[in-house]
Amino acid sequence: MNEDQKKKMMQRLKKLLTLSRSANENEAAAALAKAQELMRELEITEDDLELVDYATVESPVILMRPGHRLPIYGGMLTGTIEKAFGCKAIFSDSTIIWLGPKSKAEISAYSWTVLARLLSSKRAEYSFVIMLQERNPGRRAAKADTYCEGWVYGVGQNIIEEKLSEKEKRLTSLFTKQKFPSLGTMQQRGSGLSSDDSGDAWSDGIKDGKNTRLHSGVQADHKGQISETRYLGAGS
Repeated sequence: MNEDQKKKMMQRLKKLLTLSRSANENEAAAALAKAQELMRELEITEDDLELVDYATVESPVILMRPGHRLPIYGGMLTGTIEKAFGCKAIFSDSTIIWLGPKSKAEISAYSWTVLARLLSSKRAEYSFVIMLQERNPGRRAAKADTYCEGWVYGVGQNIIEEKLSEKEKRLTSLFTKQKFPSLGTMQQRGSGLSSDDSGDAWSDGIKDGKNTRLHSGVQADHKGQISETRYLGAGS
């Protein structure tokens, strides 16, 4: 049985299980018996049925150049989106793969793409603004990274975390293991600034990040869940 045939069979089983809750006792009993027969025949579990609605959706990494480590603010942004929509993110070469219920995975991928591009733009703006204050290119880049870390932290202050049930956590973990049985650890890089040096950049980032809203709990076809309440220039 190929993947398409399996999906069709899963959908048929789900319909039978829906019919098994019919008010018509005879119809309900017949549907349940047929569903149980198919599940035994195909060795399908209830978890398998639940996972029919799960999917993987890809988005470009954006915040990491090929051959380089992911900056910490990239990992922070990933975690923020995971919390907002209850999905799992896996880095693979030049893409991020979002795993979870299909609608949530699509929203997560979309949100990452929009926010990562916005953050790249904000980093460039901040680097330009502090050019006269910080002549050393290395320290300027480090401060821009710290600004980005603060920005993501600020964005995170606005989200309401998607609280997953134990069943949802288990299904997401199971789906992830099915798709990626062997997962490594993503290496990240920090800005390298001491806490004394990072203060202004960090607070500037938080201030600007708080002006970006990431709205959770919307449908996949309503992609207006990210908004910027005002221009996010440093010193605005």
